[in-house]
Amino acid sequence: MITYRDPITGYQVNRYTDGPERNAKLYFTTENFSVDDRYFYFNKDVEGGVECWRANVETGELTRITDHTFAGFALDREKNLAYTCRNETEVFSVNLDTHGMQKIGDLPAGGKITGHLTSAHTGRIACSYHLANKIYALVILDPGKEAKVVYRSDYRLGHAQICPTDENLIFYIHETEGDAFQRTFMCDVQEQYVRPWYVEHPNEWITHEVWAADGSEMAFMKLRGRILIGDKDGRHFDEAAVSEQLLHPCLSRDKKWLVADRISYLGVTVQEGIVLIERATGKQKLIATTGSCKTGADHQHPSFNRKGDRVLFSCPDENGIAQVCTIDLKQVMQDW
Repeated sequence: MITYRDPITGYQVNRYTDGPERNAKLYFTTENFSVDDRYFYFNKDVEGGVECWRANVETGELTRITDHTFAGFALDREKNLAYTCRNETEVFSVNLDTHGMQKIGDLPAGGKITGHLTSAHTGRIACSYHLANKIYALVILDPGKEAKVVYRSDYRLGHAQICPTDENLIFYIHETEGDAFQRTFMCDVQEQYVRPWYVEHPNEWITHEVWAADGSEMAFMKLRGRILIGDKDGRHFDEAAVSEQLLHPCLSRDKKWLVADRISYLGVTVQEGIVLIERATGKQKLIATTGSCKTGADHQHPSFNRKGDRVLFSCPDENGIAQVCTIDLKQVMQDW
């Protein structure tokens, strides 16, 4: 771990990796920190795939958690557990205190997840999935039971996120790798129907949605640069912030703060970095700067620790390759 002072914002940043391989934080749609905030988790590119590693926030000590045969690593919202998938279909829970692993079930044979695993407070696992017959699907797995396909589609499904506090609701998107005519959908597992969540109008570009930790609402982007927040039923939406070139928004667990990355895209070049936003006032501040991302996987994808006083982000290095960093928000609050 090295500590440096950001040349533009003046705040102290801790950097935990130095490549040359890609070291990227977990996606912002999952928890990234242990329940006590002592550790965060990140993905390291290795030959043959990706490994998941743990970093001690204070000391920088790194520990490998899974090897390249695993994928889809994601943390439980409340318990000190993670979930991961081995050899495409075997689902394991990981005890983050002991690193012990227990198999909890299998996904449909011959398929592959199209994102990370997600979990509800009941322990139900859900994911978007590419079945062996090449049909896309939403799949649920209740520990100890057989996995169930609850929805099938010809569209490429992605960003599936079960509601953290309602195992009956699964948010998902039509993944186009760009704009979509209608991107966001909610699946009702019990009733077995799907409906648009945010109903898009012509020339709207909606992207990068994430549940609040309590499952009551979701934050997302309306390009360019607008953060919207909607209730889980998709009936009420508020504009939470407007800024230049924001892309990935994330809510603190108390829902009082937002953090987002500022990225050059759609032909507009900016100083890339991390923006902190106070939800009640809309006040915002650039708190850290980064290099330009080489790929979408190297985006900063910032998110809060569980206490809400630290932000974890991927910081593209001089080659545009992600390296993991944190910034302690107590120094930002001193002059907020």
